Amino acid sequence: MKEKILFVAAGLAQAPAIREAQLMGYEVAAMDGDATAPGLADAPTTYVANILDAQEIIRVAHEFGAQAIVSVCCDVAMEAVAIACQELKLPGIPLEVVRVSRSKLLQREAMRREGLLVPQFAAVQTEEAALATWDSFKTAAGVIKPVDASGSRGVSYVNDRDQVISAFELAKQNSRSGQVMVESFMPGIEYSVEAWVVGTEVHVLATSMKVRTQPPYLLDRQVHFPDDLSLEHRQTMIAHAIRAIQACGFRDCPVHLECIYSPEGPMIVELAARGAGFKVFTEMLPRVTGLSTARASIQAALGEVPHLPDQHQGQSASLVFIDPIPGEFVRAEGLEAARAVTGISEVIIYPKPGQVLHELRSGSDRAGHILTYSAEPTACRAAAQTALNHIRLITR
Repeated sequence: MKEKILFVAAGLAQAPAIREAQLMGYEVAAMDGDATAPGLADAPTTYVANILDAQEIIRVAHEFGAQAIVSVCCDVAMEAVAIACQELKLPGIPLEVVRVSRSKLLQREAMRREGLLVPQFAAVQTEEAALATWDSFKTAAGVIKPVDASGSRGVSYVNDRDQVISAFELAKQNSRSGQVMVESFMPGIEYSVEAWVVGTEVHVLATSMKVRTQPPYLLDRQVHFPDDLSLEHRQTMIAHAIRAIQACGFRDCPVHLECIYSPEGPMIVELAARGAGFKVFTEMLPRVTGLSTARASIQAALGEVPHLPDQHQGQSASLVFIDPIPGEFVRAEGLEAARAVTGISEVIIYPKPGQVLHELRSGSDRAGHILTYSAEPTACRAAAQTALNHIRLITR
């Protein structure tokens, strides 16, 4: 009899794993709160149910007869999935690991105890406490953010005391727990470390660098594998990343870690017990490392040890987001020429004609993306830039 696997969340990030599980011979079901979630079309059995409710996940798991529960790159469902796995006595990421993964405050405290370089930080509950903390830091710039949100939701760059209260309110609105954190701003280039923890042993899979927008929004504009660090600096960053992962108690999970390489050394921004979002974990990382992250996620959910490659550089990869031109979107020109550039994997434009585009303030404002692969990093990045130069968004 085929083993049954239940996928919790069925968005674009989950669809590759839903398909992979069927190719591996498993009986598959998927659940999502959105009946139009694209991954539901890939699953033979589907459920429309609340993926944030552990009891709903348990109910669906019982109804389907699931022997494993998988959630790929879905930050918001992690805690409910962990509770469900714990109650059903199924393999899964431990609940205590998920709670640290979801709390930037717990991460900061763990890293400070470990002696890692961290910015000034404090949790605050009121506007008055936020102002007092800002004053005590005596910093020219800071960041105010929810303790437990992801995807830059509710995060504000602050460089004036008059901005503190509005930033606090925005962060509080985007926090599930109502907790807010104030921290000093970390200048520098952002890098990421992608890893997998088996037991407590950390296997580093790949590292990348990012190009971000300027303050105040600090959004990713480009992601490049590999990074551009010297061997010495990369090894230092990886050593700090491993210490941070172990200090936070992560085990039996994928890890996405972000850090700023400051003049004093690597400063960990945050880490999560899941793969990176968008196409990084599900599409780019397999091309860069040779690891099928979908297969590894399924194996881990079944209590098996994923077969992880030694850290090596396969293909180079670049993800470049297309900035919006504010106004009513009419059309995009130059797409055929952009897609014809050697190394281009895909060029996607998000808006439809008539949709209003806004200034780039959050990820939802992006107008599209370009994805490239090549054997050589310079060629990969050049191809992405050449394709970007061909594209022109027409708005009115």
